[in-house]
Amino acid sequence: MLLFASEAINALLAMTGLFTAIFATVFIWKSRREARRLAEMEALGQGLGLSVLPKDSLSLGRQLQQFELFSREGRSWFRNGHVSNILRGQVEDTEVYLFDYSYVVSTGKSSHRITQTVFFANDKNWYLPDFRLKPETWWHKVLKMTGWKEDINFSDSPDFSEKFWLTSNFEQLIREKFTPALQAFLTERPPVHLEGSNYYLIAYKPGKTLDPDAARTFFEHCCALVKMLKEGKTELLDLAEWKEKEIVTPEVNRKE
Repeated sequence: MLLFASEAINALLAMTGLFTAIFATVFIWKSRREARRLAEMEALGQGLGLSVLPKDSLSLGRQLQQFELFSREGRSWFRNGHVSNILRGQVEDTEVYLFDYSYVVSTGKSSHRITQTVFFANDKNWYLPDFRLKPETWWHKVLKMTGWKEDINFSDSPDFSEKFWLTSNFEQLIREKFTPALQAFLTERPPVHLEGSNYYLIAYKPGKTLDPDAARTFFEHCCALVKMLKEGKTELLDLAEWKEKEIVTPEVNRKE
């Protein structure tokens, strides 16, 4: 009996040692990977003239909760979203950031962490109507064919309309903001997810952590996009007037 108990204890100790070794190995590997990523972003920031913030001391994750990408963690039982490796700079008077954002997706039986590189622009001098732009898929085409959902298309830019799914409650303002030059710019660049709201603009490629070269190109394209949006600036008063029209029009129709 004592021999059996001793063997069981030895087996338990061996299993504990094995799990400890595996945990330590994973921890070391993860730490080295994070350190390597931080070093890559620091080098990129230095090359672009941007400051580096290893941790989310600005609470960007909380600031951007209005966007679908960041609101996912709000639907979780615990906060699992994580912003890291933040690069910070300015394009004229617009604050711009490039950072990594990750969150955990759980299917019940398993879970995995998704990480993507995100561009964020913050400009108090513009007021963007809420919109979402993403690559148009076969499923979007099915939605249009069945009449379930429609997006905003431009008859004079079939390439753009075919490539992207653009939605907003402020169609007229979006048509003014998305000039032919802006449409051509987006059509020529690799497709990204783009979202605007008030003073904020974010862009990202879902589930993709960009290497330094790709991150530099992505950042430069996004900065060029910011400049183009600033040229077609929409004032706060204009948006307020449009909101009023959106509210009044249905009432007028009902009276008629």
